[in-house]
Amino acid sequence: MIRESGEINYEDELSKYQELTFETLNNKLRQKGMYDEFNMVTSGLIDLKTKMYTNLAYWLSDQYSIETKMAVYQGMNRSVFRSKKEFGGSLIKQIDNVLEYFELCNEVRVIIDGSPTRKEIPSYKMRAAREGILNCFSHKDFSRKSNIKIEFFDDRCEMISPGGFYDGLTLEDALSGMQSFRNKNLVKLLFKLGYIENYASGLSRIYSEYSNEELKPSIESSMVMLKLTLPNINYLAFKKSNDTINDTINDTINDTINEQLKSVIDIIATHPGIKRKDIAIILDKSVATISRYVKELVNQGLVIKEGSNKTGGYVIISQKNQE
Repeated sequence: MIRESGEINYEDELSKYQELTFETLNNKLRQKGMYDEFNMVTSGLIDLKTKMYTNLAYWLSDQYSIETKMAVYQGMNRSVFRSKKEFGGSLIKQIDNVLEYFELCNEVRVIIDGSPTRKEIPSYKMRAAREGILNCFSHKDFSRKSNIKIEFFDDRCEMISPGGFYDGLTLEDALSGMQSFRNKNLVKLLFKLGYIENYASGLSRIYSEYSNEELKPSIESSMVMLKLTLPNINYLAFKKSNDTINDTINDTINDTINEQLKSVIDIIATHPGIKRKDIAIILDKSVATISRYVKELVNQGLVIKEGSNKTGGYVIISQKNQE
């Protein structure tokens, strides 16, 4: 493709949207002390010949309409949402919102081991996450009308950006420090604003953040997308903790049920032929609850009903066999 070969920079093409405002960008420039020196033409937002806005200007404008999507799922797949967000507007606004929301989703494991200070272990290395997020925006193929997606699963976070490595670059090339710019003016601006370093060190820095961890990041790339997967380094600890909690809850529930069943058996033993409604009165429980307990005792082969549905009652099978 001509565009993929680098002969045409999509960011430099004239935008079909010309009624644009830049409140978010201007506020960021003021915050960084760059507003007075910022030049829309030399920065690539206005075409020198036509004086019209470029695609880059549209991406940075308040009117930019392609949103970034974030989601938190329960489990290992996309079946059940725990939460989801969509961030629109200027890329500057989207980047800030995504970084902030990622931190909110980055669960922290706290370890108290007797040392003077407690240990806090985030599920994801925030520096690596920041590099991944900025990489999604810096190198996105904006000609594809697709969303950047950042999705949290129990054991991992996946960052998916439209457009793979650009102009023949490979993962090995990128990790060795080689550069290839799909959006060179966007990269320059993000560098000036302090978001990125622009030294082709982002991907290698992501891997170095996990150098002391057993679990490692992974990258998949194709012509249409690049996916970075960051492992949740707390996953096994959280899972073990949740399993322990669930076992405790289940044991408590079972102990409670067994205690109630024992109470019902004791009443039936001392009142052979008693009806469910009378057991309910003695234990101050609903008839529906007692019916469940009695059904369980019947299923376990401990009690049996004698007589008709209307007049019959329950007896202990061991007592019945002794008659």
